[in-house]
Amino acid sequence: MPLFNAKFYDLMVHLPEEMDSLARFAHAAKEFGYSGIAALDLKKNGTDMNQLPEDFSLYSAIEVSGKPSKLRDEIKKYKDTGDILIARGKDEEIARTAAETERLDILLQPVKFNNVLGKIAYDNSIALGFDIGSIIHTRGDDRVRELRIMRTNLKYARKYDLQMVLTCEPYSTYDLRSPREIASLGGLFGMSPEEAVGAMSAVPIEIMRKKSAGHIQEGVEII
Repeated sequence: MPLFNAKFYDLMVHLPEEMDSLARFAHAAKEFGYSGIAALDLKKNGTDMNQLPEDFSLYSAIEVSGKPSKLRDEIKKYKDTGDILIARGKDEEIARTAAETERLDILLQPVKFNNVLGKIAYDNSIALGFDIGSIIHTRGDDRVRELRIMRTNLKYARKYDLQMVLTCEPYSTYDLRSPREIASLGGLFGMSPEEAVGAMSAVPIEIMRKKSAGHIQEGVEII
């Protein structure tokens, strides 16, 4: 089967507050080649579900944030809701706290990642997120910095066999990029096409499966 015949998902979509924005975004995402999205603050965004395109999946995501002392409690607060939980690794202390907390799904773009965090993330089945939007919307030294971070994170993801997730973190339909484009941009920091497709297809599907009502823990599932 050709590599790009998979079902693709972006798990970190930002939505405006307009009532019909979700339906518009979903139709645009499907045209770009996505089979579904996870939208942040979905529960605050009203929409008529009948306006969504056919054969398109919609999931709820929450970006948990805060000081390390509060972050663990934030993750635990949402751990049984079925929402996809994402924490942004703004510094090493936040990244470590997030990685140490079970039920987090994605640690996004940690700026300081190392062997210790790699092992912790693996033990807790946390996927490592790569934000392609950070290189789309930056230039010069800032883009070089983001590429350096992602290159380092990719090295540890491979070393510890971490699941990887790719997002372009769109804030509007104008930020959307097709899976082929995202895979090409992933090549800028060394990600192979096969890894990129898995990070937009197989891994998101696995994360969504674990958030389903029938899933209890790894290896235990209600049929």
